[in-house]
Amino acid sequence: MLTALTFAAYTITLDGRVVLPRARAAVSSGHVLLPVRALGDALGADVGYDGRARTITVQRGAHVATIPASGAVRIVNGKAYAPLRAVATAFGLGVGYQARTRTVALDDRAAQTASSTGGVAGHARTNGQPPSAPPAPAITVTLQPSANAELHEGYPAISARFAGAASIDPRSLHVVVDGNDVTAQAAVIGDQVLYTPRTALSPGTHSVSVTAQDARGTPLAQQWSFVDTFQFAAAPPGPAPTPFPLSAIWIDRWVYPGINAFDVYVEGAPGITGFVGVDGVGSYFPLTVYTANAYVAHVFVPNGVNQPYARVAARLTLPNGDTQTFVLPQRLTLVTPPLAAPNPQPTPAYHAAPRVPLAVPTTPPPRPRPRFEGPTPTPAATAPIATPSPAHSPLRVPLRLRTPSPTVVPTTTPTPRSTATPTPRPTATPTPRPVRTHAPLRRPSPTPAPQERGAA
Repeated sequence: MLTALTFAAYTITLDGRVVLPRARAAVSSGHVLLPVRALGDALGADVGYDGRARTITVQRGAHVATIPASGAVRIVNGKAYAPLRAVATAFGLGVGYQARTRTVALDDRAAQTASSTGGVAGHARTNGQPPSAPPAPAITVTLQPSANAELHEGYPAISARFAGAASIDPRSLHVVVDGNDVTAQAAVIGDQVLYTPRTALSPGTHSVSVTAQDARGTPLAQQWSFVDTFQFAAAPPGPAPTPFPLSAIWIDRWVYPGINAFDVYVEGAPGITGFVGVDGVGSYFPLTVYTANAYVAHVFVPNGVNQPYARVAARLTLPNGDTQTFVLPQRLTLVTPPLAAPNPQPTPAYHAAPRVPLAVPTTPPPRPRPRFEGPTPTPAATAPIATPSPAHSPLRVPLRLRTPSPTVVPTTTPTPRSTATPTPRPTATPTPRPVRTHAPLRRPSPTPAPQERGAA
């Protein structure tokens, strides 16, 4: 059954020297599991993993060992964590652990003593004699380029690897190439020193000297030389080439949808003229002088442009008279607001009926009826007025009819709307109207009595 892992920082020392000040170790069921690859890099050892056989291979100098990736060994995110004793045995080291300070003490001298005496690491033989000094570890040096090699490269990678030594102390490193101290430009990775020249090496023989110490204090030194045949092509004889009059062309801002104005700058020699064109824009924008050696074209994109992959090109006339076109590598997204639609005319809700010409009347219009000042006369009104009796004396005035003069109404013939010649309209002659006169009021004479009328 697998138990959960917790991680903590541990200090790992080798022969009393700190090699990993804050190693990220795992803790499972009270046992500390060390990171195998991180420890191998710190000790200058090679660590490999065989996924088919599920084994971890460790090679430190001439010592080669394997750790089965099973049991207490845990692999988390591609990193293998193994118990203290398994890691120490694989690297050929003695191990001690201080729980209070979280320190893992690896001891190479105790392991060498135990292997030489055949006893347990850190203990002497039973005869009481002190153990003899451990033999110096066998160190294999690999050089690149190899000694007296011949190569054709202006910037060769120079390295020296001291296999079998502990990790190299960077503070003790000293690298000299052709008599020049290049230590500040060299790098240390485990037991290997790397250096790449910053400037091209000249053709000929070059010497290299590397001196350092590993984490155990073992002095390391190596000197060798190689031959480099690389040479740059010499410049042709004659005057120096004339620099190109145009040095740069760029857009002054980031163009995104909605932007309708930007500037295109051209930098070069004095005397450059030309214009700038943009895809989707029908006009061109001339260059104007901005500074002594710079020009600017103010680009305006009108509304209604939708060009998502627009290119910007400049047609320039150089000071020597040559005309060239330069297209900027970037593409712009030109999307401006749409054009405003014109106000539509209101559509009438009805249609006017076609005009029909008026028909010409065939009968004359009726004569107007006479107007009266009083009520319409009746036959009784024309009868003789009866003589009132003496008992009644109201004044009665007979109504007189007012006969208006006849009004002549001209008869006009309406002319239809056509191209025919209009008919002249007759002119009516007005008839003078009679002057109205009022008769004076007359009092009726008294009527004689009936007997008197009969007597007469």
